[in-house]
Amino acid sequence: MKTVLAGLLMLAMAVVAWGGDAGSGCVTCHSDRAKLKELGGEAMYLDPAQVDREVGMKGKPTCVDCHLGNPRAVDKVDAHNGMLAPFLMVAGKKYKGQAVSRETAGALQPLVPKGHGIGTMIPKGDPKKLEAAGIKKIIDIQWHDRDPETMAYAPKVAEQTCGRCHAKEVKDYNHSGKGLLKYQRAFRSWSEKQPGPQNCGMWPGQNEEGLRKETAVPYTKAMNGAMERACNICHPSCNDCHFKPVANKGTHAFGMPDTQSCYGSGRASICHAGPMDRRRGAGYVRGEYAFPANLPQGAHIKAGLECLDCHKPVNHQFGHLAADDARNACKNCHSAIVQAVQSSAHKRVDCASCHITVSGAYQYTFWGQGHFFGVETPYGKHKEYYGTRDLPTIIKNASGRFIPVKPYPMAVLNQTRDLAPTGLLFRAIPQRSIPGDPRIGEPLTFEVSRSVTEVNDAYIVVGTRNDLPGGNKAILWIQMDKLSHALGKPRSCGSCHDSKTQLGRSEWRYFEERDVTRPFTGSYTIVADRNGIRFTNQKWEQPALAPNRAVQDIAPFAVLPPTAWDVKGINFELPYNKKRTDAARKELARFLAELDRRKDDPRVPEIRAVAYHNLAMARKMLRSGK
Repeated sequence: MKTVLAGLLMLAMAVVAWGGDAGSGCVTCHSDRAKLKELGGEAMYLDPAQVDREVGMKGKPTCVDCHLGNPRAVDKVDAHNGMLAPFLMVAGKKYKGQAVSRETAGALQPLVPKGHGIGTMIPKGDPKKLEAAGIKKIIDIQWHDRDPETMAYAPKVAEQTCGRCHAKEVKDYNHSGKGLLKYQRAFRSWSEKQPGPQNCGMWPGQNEEGLRKETAVPYTKAMNGAMERACNICHPSCNDCHFKPVANKGTHAFGMPDTQSCYGSGRASICHAGPMDRRRGAGYVRGEYAFPANLPQGAHIKAGLECLDCHKPVNHQFGHLAADDARNACKNCHSAIVQAVQSSAHKRVDCASCHITVSGAYQYTFWGQGHFFGVETPYGKHKEYYGTRDLPTIIKNASGRFIPVKPYPMAVLNQTRDLAPTGLLFRAIPQRSIPGDPRIGEPLTFEVSRSVTEVNDAYIVVGTRNDLPGGNKAILWIQMDKLSHALGKPRSCGSCHDSKTQLGRSEWRYFEERDVTRPFTGSYTIVADRNGIRFTNQKWEQPALAPNRAVQDIAPFAVLPPTAWDVKGINFELPYNKKRTDAARKELARFLAELDRRKDDPRVPEIRAVAYHNLAMARKMLRSGK
């Protein structure tokens, strides 16, 4: 009896698909409510017909199509040989972001969302079992198409499961930028001019020895492994995009990605909730994902547009960071305005340059002594400088288009190598061969390259300093993330054209309990003009440091000169001619006044919108009577 019950409990660990395989052991056990109740496992009952309706694939996939194992075996071990199941990611005395089974954590209850988002499915576990296993916290739940060792998406598992019905889709994804994390994995060294040091750091996978050589303090396998797991969980697997359980409606639903799944379906910073809302600060969704949470949402999310309405994947490829697909989608709803801009003096200006005002998220980021899942490392990421920037800074990208970016100071400490100042660069990736992980179905190596026109993120390496306490080298740079979303009412014309100097103000609040014992706040002003870029009026409260932290680890700006991130020799002026600008404003004001006298004309709203973008075209529309 104990063996049978144990077998049932293990079967319940999988989110099974029933299909038409009514004779399988999976269906036989889990569809017998009376027997389950007799064995004390009634909560593990599932209605096969309901499961098929949720999966929505007309009963084609069976349990083993998705979870492998042996549906004909009765013995527990035989039945579960090679079976795939969701697993937990935990931290504690023995675990540093590593995988355990739900049985180990005493979390065998059905995986049912308890509210909004997949994050509510994360079980609490049995306190006694957690303590006995040395588990302090259940961090996350991972689906079975991830590798339990590294938390990476496992192409081989996807081929064995999803690929049974979706062979082309899986093949395409397994060779795509997202499926292989091609571009992030191309960042191998902090001291490379291109692609340069960057916010997400250097990729640790198959790169432990390389990082060790350029690190001035001990860097161990355990440190590298913890960082690799932290990196991998941000990137999606098949189930992260397509699995859509809904509270009180079922746990076997699958479908096309929507905005919520693009944002990780409520699971911390996975997918675009991380880079868009927690890093760039002009995220599409904002709301619960934004830091701070009170940032205004953009017009498009309010209107109910989904991510895939503008970003059209082709063969599971989603384009690059400067792709034209999303920008070209604007004409689907704003055809007259797009036409107006394309024939105006602002034809080389990105819509976001005018229509993004306040941004949020990181205002500083520093890589220094810190931790991943409790593993102390010289590459802890101190990013919790969450706050607001009142206006973006406008720069020209590599194609000559004006785009909005958010400049903020960054540094990596504990270095052995120098990196000289670079000037303004966009993150090109030189042609290089990247090692893969054949153990999980990746190729042995794959090729990566990216040109300067394929990405809008910019940076300026300020240089290397040797004057921090401790004496190790620190590489300083200015991160310049391109802002793309949270579009709404535009900034004023005067904010660009009334001065040759661009100004922005940043305010922030920092709190991470492993770094400080209480929050501290600060602010600075960004000045960008013909002489370069400067961070002035820097103010901050004195941080109350946690044990084993030094101020330079988390706040090197507090021990460096106030000019440490200042850069000269780059012209950030915007085109400005006071006489011409004043004349254009007067013409626009007269035309808008004329429109005000025609309030009964149904064309006025559209003409008014066009007038702000192209006055000549608006006048022609008004004269035409169309």
